[in-house]
Amino acid sequence: MRVVTLPASEQILKSLKAGEQILLSGLVATARDAAHNLMLNTGSVPFDIKNISIFYTGPSPAPPGHVIGACGPTTSARMEPFIPEMLKLGMKVVIGKGEMSEETRALFHKHEAVYLAATGGAGALASTKVKSRKTVAWEHLGPEAVSILELEEFPVFVAWDLHNGNIFRRRAKSYDTE
Repeated sequence: MRVVTLPASEQILKSLKAGEQILLSGLVATARDAAHNLMLNTGSVPFDIKNISIFYTGPSPAPPGHVIGACGPTTSARMEPFIPEMLKLGMKVVIGKGEMSEETRALFHKHEAVYLAATGGAGALASTKVKSRKTVAWEHLGPEAVSILELEEFPVFVAWDLHNGNIFRRRAKSYDTE
């Protein structure tokens, strides 16, 4: 399994293949529904969207002695209303869970962005891969505030790559007889 350091270069993004498991190190911003609403309604993204990936998560409070509480992925389909504008702003990497629509997949392809899937139900384990957390906007939103996380070898799967690969369609394609 290879380690991918964020922000990932265009060359690295092009090298990713749907179904590949990778370990992410580097910075990501946490953002879910409420934060996306504020970003788009205020016109203010409180991080460099071209160089900091977005992780759809709403972390739980940190237990004593920990950087963060459980930080499992949020269902990505919930973010679909915000994705077209975020892609126009330069978003290149998203981490979430689950399938999204074919229209959204086509937009990712058009904007040369990749979708990475984290394992649902493993938020406590995922939190052990977060080395630091700094809330940067909308603290009043609690777990939905925008925070910058530093990840160290955080496990994800490449769900959608830049070559039209789609982990959610992979099994069906393996049965083709053409």
